[in-house]
Amino acid sequence: MDMSVPAAALAESGDCSALPVGDHRVRVAEQKRERMRERLIDATMAAYLGCEPDRHPVVEDVIRIADVSRGSFYKHFDAIDSVFAEIGRRMAQEMLSSYVHLAAPLTDGAARIALGPLMALARSAMEPRHGAFISRVDFIDFLASNQSRGNLVALRLQDGRARGELHFESVDAAVDLVVGLSLEGARRILRTRTLDGAYIRELAAMVLRGLGVPPPDADRAVALAWQRLVDEAASLHWWRPVGPA
Repeated sequence: MDMSVPAAALAESGDCSALPVGDHRVRVAEQKRERMRERLIDATMAAYLGCEPDRHPVVEDVIRIADVSRGSFYKHFDAIDSVFAEIGRRMAQEMLSSYVHLAAPLTDGAARIALGPLMALARSAMEPRHGAFISRVDFIDFLASNQSRGNLVALRLQDGRARGELHFESVDAAVDLVVGLSLEGARRILRTRTLDGAYIRELAAMVLRGLGVPPPDADRAVALAWQRLVDEAASLHWWRPVGPA
């Protein structure tokens, strides 16, 4: 082994073959723990998809799908809520990152607002496990906790109002409108398992109309936001066609 290369650097690179025996064993053990955590998270997502709409998965559901013992579960998570929280944090971070990237070129405030529901609904249709999760948790809390500048939904709404593109008095009511319709849409998609692009776009347009955007402007904003999703489809690992654009 080249002793000039620190063991920590070798471990970080994933090249365990050149590590001292002790370090190699630590690295292998860490990799096994991470694989098991991912297995349990994946099983929890699958369990959400198989659950009745009015319940959350329990540990028994997860270990049955993962084909592991209860003891193995508790070696990696102290409770099923810990798995939910990990999934929620990951999803929120990914959604916020994707939203910021996709919204960056959009100068129309209404189109920026439409982009959020369009993303949530389209992904629920294209990746049912995602829809099964967000439709059963208070996902706005995860989004808020992952955005250091505060609630991104509220910030976008306030910006659109300041620019005269949106019209409402209560920011809380506006947030509830955007999030509430998006979640109800996700629940419907989960029940019907239908990929209906027209429904997704119409619901996003209804959100904008509820925020005081005139119908023609709402339709135009939705079309802009939807086209942005279509243009970036190759960068969205969950995207697949949902009907004519």
